Amino acid sequence: MRKTARFQYRHAHRRVLTPLEKIHGAIPLLLATDIVLIHHKKNFRRLLLRQITESYWDHSALVVFAKNPIMGYTHDIIEESIQLGLRNAMRRGVEIHRLDKYLSRPDLYDVGIKRVHTMNPMIRHRVRSFMLMNVDTPYYRIPIADFFFAWLSKRIRKYILVRQRFSCSGLIQKAFYDASDWNNRAKLIFRQSGGTPIELQELTTPADIAKSINCQWIWNER
Repeated sequence: MRKTARFQYRHAHRRVLTPLEKIHGAIPLLLATDIVLIHHKKNFRRLLLRQITESYWDHSALVVFAKNPIMGYTHDIIEESIQLGLRNAMRRGVEIHRLDKYLSRPDLYDVGIKRVHTMNPMIRHRVRSFMLMNVDTPYYRIPIADFFFAWLSKRIRKYILVRQRFSCSGLIQKAFYDASDWNNRAKLIFRQSGGTPIELQELTTPADIAKSINCQWIWNER
């Protein structure tokens, strides 16, 4: 019986590396609430965002269901807030996808993963519940003119960064903040300056998460 269980475990965890893992190495076993940072390689609007925030990363997502072949979960599932273009039809909002959608296209994306190590299972459950309750929430529109003017001038860039919300990361920050206990919330804030707690949630960017000491890199640090 024990031999059978060990065989099933080993067999379940055998897998073929995705194209991106062949470049950066195998991803460790993920947990729900691990934070996924994404770099778009062929997207001009994302390029402007990276220049504005002075970061390699321009998008973020959250693992809501971690891969567990023994339990029947064959893929890591992420939740993200997406805006693909300027037209209303392309402002899709909060959606659920497989992480493999990014790992399978190294020509289009690069990916890094961070983890908050200070959370217990109950807080992780609350974070995931908050995210799942917001599936299909509309995306907060980011005017393209703001990106353009911020790209032209550092002075305008600072002015816009104080006022502009980046919804993919704002959603993740709000999930962590609302799920935590009052005495532990400071440990789950990724942006270290910017105003009140509510403003901090709205202003959080992928750059803030990447630079934060409140979450640690577990794969492809940049």
